[in-house]
Amino acid sequence: MKVRNFSVIILLLLGILAGCSGKSAFEPVSIDTNVDSCDECHMGIQNLKASSEVILKDGTPKKFDDIGCMIIFLRDHLEEAANIFVHDYHTDEWVNLYEAYFVQNDTVSSPMGYNFAAFKSQEEAYNFKAEHGGELYTPEKLLKVDVEALKAAGHGDMEHTEQQDGHSKE
Repeated sequence: MKVRNFSVIILLLLGILAGCSGKSAFEPVSIDTNVDSCDECHMGIQNLKASSEVILKDGTPKKFDDIGCMIIFLRDHLEEAANIFVHDYHTDEWVNLYEAYFVQNDTVSSPMGYNFAAFKSQEEAYNFKAEHGGELYTPEKLLKVDVEALKAAGHGDMEHTEQQDGHSKE
């Protein structure tokens, strides 16, 4: 009887440990600006404030230099995503995409010219928009936006993005 109780306790402990390690597999991993590149456009990630990350259900992190690149990636891979993270524009802290608010504005200046800023609170996003202008996005609206159309309509740093033309579809 004691051996059986001991076996049950061991199995419970293993289950708890597996649950804990599984959760950490879906947390964001740090980005090394000297090493990491965007999984969509393949440019080096230099601006942590504009970077984002998708953690796939198998635990694989996909890193992006621009929120717009992440949106393009998610068009075909949203079902594979276990967690999605962006950096808060003011603090650089990781924020879950579905808990963030976004402003698209040409003064944001992101690497690929999509120019989205993420905020951990709705109030911060509204305050930024009131001060700088731009358009406010909820996570749901952000995931549906046609980022290429924004760029073609003159939103974003066109000089930089014209030099990079075509790489986002690789």
